[in-house]
Amino acid sequence: MKNILKYLFTFSFLSFAFWFLFASDRDLPGIEIISRAERWADETMRLESNAKFQWFLKSREKMEALKATDYDAYIQKYSGYIEKSYHSQMANDYLKQHYFDEIDLDWTNRDYNWDELRWPEYHKNNKTKIIVHHTASDNSILKNKSDVLEYLSWVYRYHTINNWRWDIWYNFIIDPFGNIYEGRAGGEWVVWAHAKRNNTPSVGISLIWNFENVKPTKEALDTLVKLSAAIAKKYNINPYSRVNYHRDTKDAPYIVSSENYVIAGHRDAWITACPGKYLYDFLPYVREWVKNLLEGKTLVSADGLKSVKESITTNQNSKNSQKQRTRLTYNYFESMQNKIAPAVRSIKNQYLNKKNISVWNKEHFEKLKWNINKTQAELYLQQDISVLLYELTQEYNRYDISCDEWCVFVFDQNRIESNEWYLEVSSDIYLTIWDKQYNTERLVVYSKNGITKINNYQRKSYADIPRNSFRWKLIFKKDFIKDLDWDQKNKFVVINKLPFSDYMKWIVETNDTESTTKNEVMSLISKSYALFYMSPENIHPNIPSQATYNAVDDSRIFQKYVWAWLEKTLTKRFVALEKTKNKLVTYNNQVVVLPYFSCSAGFTYSASEKRGWSDTPYLKSKFDLGICSDKDFSWHGVWLSWLWAERRTKFWRSYQDILKYYYPGIEIENL
Repeated sequence: MKNILKYLFTFSFLSFAFWFLFASDRDLPGIEIISRAERWADETMRLESNAKFQWFLKSREKMEALKATDYDAYIQKYSGYIEKSYHSQMANDYLKQHYFDEIDLDWTNRDYNWDELRWPEYHKNNKTKIIVHHTASDNSILKNKSDVLEYLSWVYRYHTINNWRWDIWYNFIIDPFGNIYEGRAGGEWVVWAHAKRNNTPSVGISLIWNFENVKPTKEALDTLVKLSAAIAKKYNINPYSRVNYHRDTKDAPYIVSSENYVIAGHRDAWITACPGKYLYDFLPYVREWVKNLLEGKTLVSADGLKSVKESITTNQNSKNSQKQRTRLTYNYFESMQNKIAPAVRSIKNQYLNKKNISVWNKEHFEKLKWNINKTQAELYLQQDISVLLYELTQEYNRYDISCDEWCVFVFDQNRIESNEWYLEVSSDIYLTIWDKQYNTERLVVYSKNGITKINNYQRKSYADIPRNSFRWKLIFKKDFIKDLDWDQKNKFVVINKLPFSDYMKWIVETNDTESTTKNEVMSLISKSYALFYMSPENIHPNIPSQATYNAVDDSRIFQKYVWAWLEKTLTKRFVALEKTKNKLVTYNNQVVVLPYFSCSAGFTYSASEKRGWSDTPYLKSKFDLGICSDKDFSWHGVWLSWLWAERRTKFWRSYQDILKYYYPGIEIENL
């Protein structure tokens, strides 16, 4: 008996200690939350003993029984479910591999009042994201709090029973009158179903109504700001910091990650219109107001929210509102640059004191001596471009190649089609076809119908998808190259020769996680950069003057070109290329080379500061907030930083404005 009492006492003490350490710290000071009990939540809906859940279990048992007795019928009947489960498992494995700390759970509660929960309460003690939703329902009938309580009882049943989610989706719900309701059982630290692949480290807040059709009330917005600030303070969240969001995609590993603000809309984490365009437009202001609250500034008033809402509404109703907002924002940053010029100079001086900025050699000074005009550009656009495949040249001498249907080999006076062959390059090119060996100094290989793959080429995407697919011609021959130590060599190389238009499709300076506008910006930059070096007079400093190619696939040397693999993965790139296909960036009627880099230290260099160029007045030093985490530059630091360009697409609605900010004096002309 003593042992039993001792056990009960110990259990009670540990339970209390656990509650004190974890549960007692769950309150959000200054925030009044209407509990689940007060909103009439039927907790039996969450229990395993619930009749609806028992029916669900029986349906699963039938599926497993069919799998055990007739596997073919199981596959046929549940093929869609099986495929989705497989894709989901791969996506989850990717998260575990790359974002383990983010999705790792702290503890789990499996029962309620000694009854088993049909889905456990998973808990994550540290939250790093606040995701805003709307309920997407027309709630004009809600006249008071009593109406809301009745409505929430329906929402709770819809989420819990009808959609088999075993509880409500969100952590908190805000009504049009500014009241906050406890959503999912367990508070803001519990994990569940408001934003797929992003649930564990996030808090989900949903506002009642459909904000595609109406604007949020000032009371609801005021409460959203207060609640977000309380959560941000509790979890030490900087409203302007950025984190990764994950969404499903149709290609392996069936997930893609992209960066956005810690206070974000559901659409930033998923393919959805949620939280509606009118609420989404307010999120930049919500971040700013949360920042003010965290800094101890006066809490934004409902009237303040109302005035901002009215100004946005006025702009939205204006015929040219988008152009006006774009121009205002563009002018704002131009004026900001003038006002903060002394501060920027100070930042630069401090940076220069720490870093030695070396000026390149004379070859680079004269790099822009030769320009090309629009007529030449139109000619080059119709020509082939030859791209050195740097890694295949430097690190491989055996090539395991396969083609759609048959491979075609052209060498000396021979043209042979085959699907059985072997290629090795050492002191010469040794090609074996059907047990017969050929020696040659130049070999051209292409697919008779489509794609050529180099199967033993190990270059892969971030998702471990091989980047080994090519269209058009692969040329094996001796040529001149500079390696990454900039030593010049004469050796056998691999060159991909293809139409310029296809080369533009397969440059991967952007991806589908970034905005279409950013893709448009980078399409024009990549085009100008490549066109400039199509001219025989404009030899890239990293390419020997004797070389027969005019581009390289390695971003350390030229531009990052990954070949036909992109056909299966990118869509925004092709939309951007179509929109800008007849556009060209010029300065004084000449096509110019457009340098760009990844991120900055708060400013960009002018070309004269960094490279000693005196003939590029369009490459000026600019105020730039594409700041790296270590406040350092990545690469050369001249002209456009793509990180700040991406963020500015949220304000500047066209690629023209972004380009002209960074590159004053340019024109974007039609061919």
